Amino acid sequence: MWRDNDSEFFAEIMPLVKSEMEDIQQEAVDLATERNNPVISWAEFEGNYS
Repeated sequence: MWRDNDSEFFAEIMPLVKSEMEDIQQEAVDLATERNNPVISWAEFEGNYS
């Protein structure tokens, strides 16, 4: 669907995205586990696992 301006797009998309944003904000994060995860290198970030 073609929209004439950004405000029309936002008016359509916000009801769809709002519930997903609320779910993400409610998601619990285990900080102890996150602290124990090793820092990845740039090579690993790029997909080179060798």
